[in-house]
Amino acid sequence: MSKLVHLCSDEVTRHLPPFSVLYNALRDTMVEYCVKRSVVQPVRQQLYVPGTTDRFIPMPAIVASRGVMGIKVVCAVPSNTGKGLPTHLGMIQLYKLTGELLCQMDAEEITAKRTAVCSALATKSLARPDSKILAILGAGVQARSHIWAINQLFELDEIRVWNRNPQRAVDLVQELNNNKSETNKILYSPCTSIEEACDNADIICTVTSSVNPILLNRHVKPGAHINVVGASSPTTREVGDDLMLNVNVIVVADCMKAAKLESGDVVQSGATIRTDIGHVINAPTSRDLSREPSRDPCSITLFKNLGLACQDVVTAHLVYQSYVTEKETDQ
Repeated sequence: MSKLVHLCSDEVTRHLPPFSVLYNALRDTMVEYCVKRSVVQPVRQQLYVPGTTDRFIPMPAIVASRGVMGIKVVCAVPSNTGKGLPTHLGMIQLYKLTGELLCQMDAEEITAKRTAVCSALATKSLARPDSKILAILGAGVQARSHIWAINQLFELDEIRVWNRNPQRAVDLVQELNNNKSETNKILYSPCTSIEEACDNADIICTVTSSVNPILLNRHVKPGAHINVVGASSPTTREVGDDLMLNVNVIVVADCMKAAKLESGDVVQSGATIRTDIGHVINAPTSRDLSREPSRDPCSITLFKNLGLACQDVVTAHLVYQSYVTEKETDQ
């Protein structure tokens, strides 16, 4: 039996693959899951602690093409606020198909990166290739990872950051400016309102913990692309009905079945999901979703990114492979 490996957060971060490797791996995984149906995973269950909004969320998946299966367990505990304890905790266990436990690792950085890369996949497929302005609504972990991922694929001129707490937006912009290279000419701007952040923006990412809609139809220009990431339960949402139900909005999900059950933006608005992202990736010239000149320039694309267990398993497998390779090299 293989020796069990435990990777803490710092080790996971060190062994995360480069963007291009993760991008290609998750692209293939989404096609396997949505089109080929060769990935096995159930719709996510969310178990509530009685009398609270605290959730225990098991997320299993089998990715036979990689010879692995695994489970991520997330504890979302809003009641920890003010107790000096994290509100989100997660662990991933990775197994061989024989059932042997290979590794367990902290899930935070894997979740951040795989979520952002999946948004990047959708943005590459749905946004206009000449997109120049990125608006980020939120200033936490997912804000940082989405800036990292989308910046890999587009020649951006400006990245704007809004947060309900304006100082957090200022702090994130300062961090981005401090870390940018001499060749990086992007203008990073903190914004005091959603209107300011989204004005003429080509790509908008909502990565907040909002319970009620913050992004409305009037905030979004015709032809823009939106990644809706933050709301992951039927009772929470980030996007207003007027935008979700706009006839010029094409809604795409990472998993149509899951979005119809889990996404408050979809459930509460009754919006129709056109397709899932795996089919878009697999058929990039689809007439109704492509960004070819013949497409209606007024159409807005909206990607609902809930996050899937198969993405966690594939990313964890890449991390584990990097760890094993390093150990073999050291011997």
